[in-house]
Amino acid sequence: LSTIAAPFLAATVISLLGFTPAFSDLSGGDRLNILISPNAYLMSALGGLLSFCALMIPAFQASGMSVTTFRQQSARPYSQPFYQRYYLDALLLIIGVILLRQLSEQGSVVAVSIFGELAVDQILLAVPAVILVASALALLRLFPLFMRVSSALLSSFLSAGLVLGIWQMARNPTHYARLSLMLILMAGLGIFAASFGGTLQRNFQERALYATGADVRVRGMLHNNDGPTKPIRESYESLPSVQQVGMAFRGFGTDLSKLFADSYTMFAVEGDAINEIGWFRDDFSETPMANLLSSLKAQNLPEGIPIPEDAEYIGVTIKPDRPHPSVIVAARLRDANGRHFTYRLGPLDRNQWLSYESLISHSDVALFRSRVRPTLPMKFVSLTVYEDNGRNRLRSGAMLISDIYARMPNGDIHIVESFDSLDGWSLLRAVPEAQSDAFKIAKTPDGSSAGTFIWSEGRPLISRGVHPGLERKPIPALATKRFMRVNGHNVGDTIEVSVQGRRIYVNFIGEIDYFPTMETFSESYIVADLDAVVTYTNLEATGGEIRPNEIWLATNGVAKDRELLIANLEEGVPFASREIFDQNQALALSQVDPLVEAGWRALLFVAFASVLILSGLGFMVHAYVSFKSREIQFALMRTVGFSMKQLTTLVLLEQVLVIGAGLALGTWMGGRLGASMMPFLSHNDRGAQVLPPFVVDVNWQTLTITYLAMGILFAIIITGVILLVRRISLQRILRLGEV
Repeated sequence: LSTIAAPFLAATVISLLGFTPAFSDLSGGDRLNILISPNAYLMSALGGLLSFCALMIPAFQASGMSVTTFRQQSARPYSQPFYQRYYLDALLLIIGVILLRQLSEQGSVVAVSIFGELAVDQILLAVPAVILVASALALLRLFPLFMRVSSALLSSFLSAGLVLGIWQMARNPTHYARLSLMLILMAGLGIFAASFGGTLQRNFQERALYATGADVRVRGMLHNNDGPTKPIRESYESLPSVQQVGMAFRGFGTDLSKLFADSYTMFAVEGDAINEIGWFRDDFSETPMANLLSSLKAQNLPEGIPIPEDAEYIGVTIKPDRPHPSVIVAARLRDANGRHFTYRLGPLDRNQWLSYESLISHSDVALFRSRVRPTLPMKFVSLTVYEDNGRNRLRSGAMLISDIYARMPNGDIHIVESFDSLDGWSLLRAVPEAQSDAFKIAKTPDGSSAGTFIWSEGRPLISRGVHPGLERKPIPALATKRFMRVNGHNVGDTIEVSVQGRRIYVNFIGEIDYFPTMETFSESYIVADLDAVVTYTNLEATGGEIRPNEIWLATNGVAKDRELLIANLEEGVPFASREIFDQNQALALSQVDPLVEAGWRALLFVAFASVLILSGLGFMVHAYVSFKSREIQFALMRTVGFSMKQLTTLVLLEQVLVIGAGLALGTWMGGRLGASMMPFLSHNDRGAQVLPPFVVDVNWQTLTITYLAMGILFAIIITGVILLVRRISLQRILRLGEV
């Protein structure tokens, strides 16, 4: 009858869930439509079969027991249940360990077939249940030992009622093991269900936060290539809703210290700004991310030499050692907005003093004929030579540099650098061939000082020269663990890397596991200071300009201002971009499908309802059966002098110990099981591991309410048992015992 009625009863209960808050958004506050499938009857039949076996197996065992055996077991119960006598609990634990190891090696419950199809390993899905049951059974082995040790240690200090209770639990552990096992499994189920739903919901939100990185992120920012340059920070700060701006550069790089090293992505950031704007979690690195980002700041970067704001031309006076017809002298300048410009001054085609000038304000004299114009004032960054013919190699040579000057509109000359001393000047050393370059002080025939730049043979179209400022030092950098592992580096190593074809040295001061927007499982990253990367890579006069191409924005949270901000960014204000990430939109899209979310809420509700109802029913039945089986014992204890207070203490001690131990162990096991299993479930629908990884989040509010309800229910049942003990009739029980 139960098997037949169960599907209809379940359908009715599930239909009524439409009135609950978990399903109100879907049901509109009405009942849910339910369709009973054939599988429901199959599951009901399976449940009925298991229930039938659970009732009949003990009946068969009891039917073969003689009165003498019954009295012997009543006086001296078996110390161990059958599953402990035959080590079935150990076998189940071994099976659970094997499955857990297989899951650890596979890394996920999702498997990929040889044809690339995704499939869920149904056996591995049973790992939580197997581990939970096996661990609970294994812990019950320690229960009698714990009680015997407790009785031996505490019998001299406790009252007679408490000591007798401990002796009884140590003498008949099987009687209490059933209740303990049920409570352990119920509490473990509740904790696991509470952690699973909360963890899943939290991860969906954190995946959106990780992917966007900030309130608003602009990727692939395109600087204006027409008209005067624009300030980046000020342009974005003037937009509505923007409170703080963090700039970054993301580009391709190669580890040059290894012959067959993997490529990587250079992510140069403004450390302090990104730390305040970005979303970070404590487990992204062993050292706090704020400390790592603040330590990236490089010191004593080359600042350049200021050029008068009203200067019209930039010029240089030089004399080559011999004619180099295809070798070009170029000057690298940086404008007020941080943009770099290369000015082609002239060829080294004569062995005599040459004065070359280039018009600063007209961009058509720049090396790449860009239409963008610099914003004054400017700074002189470097003076370089390069072989202009790509089919020739740069031959070794030298040149005297008398001065670098700026010509004013009225014809006056302003000396930018006279080279009376070479203090504060350094060699560029942008390529390995430049290691043998030299820059020395020399005297001209008229007795004035000049700098002598000597270069060795090298490749064409590569800058070789000098720059004002200290010699380049390794840039402090962070690397992902994958980069360190794949390329064989350690924290403290200094290596040479390329960034968009430009060479720099980095010194690894730390490593990170995760960083917002980075796919650290399959790709390698280096994180460095933006100013240092931009400054050192742009000292060269040839090649393109490396500049910030990603913007992280913190907003004020006002909805209207934020909508206007997104609209401006999509229209290319203040700069065009390839991709815009809106954290609010990502969070909205990350919400689990309403049906799935309602399903998890319902699962949590059903799990806690099951914990409460089954624990209450199980404890009530256990308490009543325990009382009826021990009526004679309680009566005899009263006749030998035990007071009612001592009997009450004995009953209370037994129940509190069993309940407390069962709930505590179940809660601990459920928490450990959730923390161990969640990482294996952190994969998306394509089988790829999600970023960031799961962090177990237990719904303690619901769990606390459930535990309080259980505590109240248990207290009522224990009170009922104590009242039954107090109402024992000694004459009736002892006469019954004689019968």
